[in-house]
Amino acid sequence: MKIENWTGTVDTFTWIYNPITFNTEFVSNHTVTTIAYQNHHIIVSGGGIEPRSLVLNGHYSGASKWTNYRLMAKHFQETTKIKKLYFESDKFYLGIGKQCNKTNTGGRTNFIDYIATFDTLIGILLDNTEKTSGTNAGNVTTYITEISGTVTNGAVDITITDGTNSIKIPASALTTGHTFKYELVKMVDSGSGIFVSEYAYVELNGIQTNKVETTAGFGILKLAPATNVTTIVTTNITSPVKKFRDGWCE
Repeated sequence: MKIENWTGTVDTFTWIYNPITFNTEFVSNHTVTTIAYQNHHIIVSGGGIEPRSLVLNGHYSGASKWTNYRLMAKHFQETTKIKKLYFESDKFYLGIGKQCNKTNTGGRTNFIDYIATFDTLIGILLDNTEKTSGTNAGNVTTYITEISGTVTNGAVDITITDGTNSIKIPASALTTGHTFKYELVKMVDSGSGIFVSEYAYVELNGIQTNKVETTAGFGILKLAPATNVTTIVTTNITSPVKKFRDGWCE
């Protein structure tokens, strides 16, 4: 099991042995409206799930117990950085640490017992391999993690769509030949060191633009299972590279 940064310096911490328990649950975020006195009722659902709270229960021991605990706790304390938390070797949860609780017990002087909680940004597992071609081989709809290229014509809008969700960057924000980059999510400093997770984050020539317009759906590009990434259609981007990770729900 390991934890590392989503972007920038990887800074991997690998558990010397896995937690004793790794507890998580899948909870739908649909709503139910009860019709009084009837045996049929109304369900409203967008296919979404609640953010997952992952609970790790374990211990460290031996001469390196404090070093290992502190390396783990550092990652859970860095809540301005999005983290990848692996339990399986090839799949991870995306989110930030919530808390670490350590217990020193008189009868276990060579051990540090801990409980650590991790909150997910996205409720599904993402595959470790980032693809630039092919299909989503996972069992649930996944996300486009990145699209990059250059602006073909600064006098024409950029549009991107997955068929349901679409965004537009107006020509007024564009310059021919400037680099273009779309990212699924990024922690952005909103001022005074307060960071906010922003989805469908777009940079033009290395600088974030606030002129991204959602023209359909939620503007966050997705890819259904067994669907090829070629179904993500872009206009006015030269040589677009589209990246995604297979999505899994377990």
